[in-house]
Amino acid sequence: MTASSIAGPRLQWRGPSTGWRQREGRGLVLALAVFIVMFSVLPVGRLVLTAFDDGLAAFWQVIDAPDVWRASRNTLVVALGSGGLAMLVGVGFALILSVTNLRARTALAFIMVLSLMIAPQISALAFKTLAGPASPLLKLFGLAPQPGTPNPMLGQFGIILVMGLHHAPLVAITLASGLASIPRPLIEAARLEGANPWQVVRCIMLPLLKPFLLTAGLLVFVAGTGNFGIPALLGLPVGYVTLPTLLFRKLASFGPGAINDAAAISVLIAAIACTGVIAAGLVLSRAQTRLESDHRLEPFWDLGRWRPVVETAVWGFVALAILLPLASLVATSLVPAYGVRLSLDSVTLGSYVEVLFRQDLTVRAFRNSILLAGGAALSLGVIALVSAHVLDRARPKARAAAFALIELPYAVPGIVLAIACILMFIKPLPLVGVSIYATPWIILFAYHARFYAIALKPVLAAMATLDEAVHEAAVCDGVGLYRRLRHIVAPLVFPAVFASMLMVFLLAFNELTVSALLWSAGTETLGVALLSLEDSGLGTEAAAVAVAATLVVLALMLAMQMLARRLPPDALPWQALAGPGTTKRP
Repeated sequence: MTASSIAGPRLQWRGPSTGWRQREGRGLVLALAVFIVMFSVLPVGRLVLTAFDDGLAAFWQVIDAPDVWRASRNTLVVALGSGGLAMLVGVGFALILSVTNLRARTALAFIMVLSLMIAPQISALAFKTLAGPASPLLKLFGLAPQPGTPNPMLGQFGIILVMGLHHAPLVAITLASGLASIPRPLIEAARLEGANPWQVVRCIMLPLLKPFLLTAGLLVFVAGTGNFGIPALLGLPVGYVTLPTLLFRKLASFGPGAINDAAAISVLIAAIACTGVIAAGLVLSRAQTRLESDHRLEPFWDLGRWRPVVETAVWGFVALAILLPLASLVATSLVPAYGVRLSLDSVTLGSYVEVLFRQDLTVRAFRNSILLAGGAALSLGVIALVSAHVLDRARPKARAAAFALIELPYAVPGIVLAIACILMFIKPLPLVGVSIYATPWIILFAYHARFYAIALKPVLAAMATLDEAVHEAAVCDGVGLYRRLRHIVAPLVFPAVFASMLMVFLLAFNELTVSALLWSAGTETLGVALLSLEDSGLGTEAAAVAVAATLVVLALMLAMQMLARRLPPDALPWQALAGPGTTKRP
């Protein structure tokens, strides 16, 4: 995700910023500065200082170790391989949804984005339970491999496959913004000149989409570099280590100098990720053209008698790549033990009763995830409202700099942010003399830093649609800033604020990469509980946790879909992917 993608539509500067500061005071500007320094500058700065605390030679000594080189090679192989698969699938879906008269485009886009919103470790567990010889679903149809056959999902192949399919919607969403910038008259002119749909796609659309294609490739490479959940479930059991899982192992060893070694490896991961993010931002910034909505691209490829064939192929792929693995999770959660054949006699809800009501670890994990994700969502809703109010009126260069800093904790891999938070809070805080390390507060802080950018995007897009005359009339009537924010601005942008809070809750609820290193006894999250259950060989309980968490994600996405009519265009990722005309606005 790049700064330009967070900003959404480019906002118009509304009047001299100096006059605005004189009228509003400097309180909100100071609040925004505090948020940026606290959530971005301090954690990342502390990480870099620790990594180079003993000098460049000590840093290089850590990086030059054989296990780091091996993990780096594995990371690059996985990132490049999964990125190539994600590009192939994501580009195909984006083009099919945007240029053809395929039916049920919103449903397809919704399912694609659902697969991205589901936690990576849940996707890995779904494929792991599907492909192995103990798969209850394959046993049901008599398709399970012979007992003792290695699970094909464990190791490099499985990581690349699952990660590529998981990141494909990211490619499609990035490409959707490029497709929205192609003017409809250009396509209509080519069609009038006799060009067939394939010629339009090949000779006009793909050349115009080159910056977005490059950006999407860079983004999925970055996502693959920092992914922890999929390599942890599919790689660690067979000794296949990437940089994020190596970092997890080193910090878990508690050996001498473990924290400094972890900081050095974190900087290496962050350097790889940030290089891709910066390159993607530069490429995409040169292609940022916004068009009027009535000139946006609409489907122009009439599939005719081939439409049922194409629809069958598309839905078949969705069923195999997304729905079937999820069905395998459900089947695994309904049998008394992993490996038991699913049948009417073996179906049981015992695993759900165990993880939802009896087992202390999972009950506590559900409670912690709800409280931490909910607290972060509520707090970031207020922070996003204040930040958007300031940034909507900021000068373009100041706004761009603020976006870059706000985005930084989301751009770096989550496990790197976790190390930064450990370094920041492992000692007592100045003035108060209290440490929040090994408490739920450090996870809550990390969620604020991680998802600040996500919360800001829909609110800022909604703020850009407000009529400035409303503010001016209130000012002329002597209405103060607090009352204007509470009684005028907040009600008008509330649907966007609510959507941003739902999005933060959705992402934080199943999160693992941050909490994997920040949890302590009593503060386990759902991601940590799932990983712990799987490591302990409790496959059916892990599947039950995964299914329950997926149902929560699905419910939240459906709630956001109900808000679609009251949100700015393309505020929801599946709304943008489905293309124009799929959400009718009043």
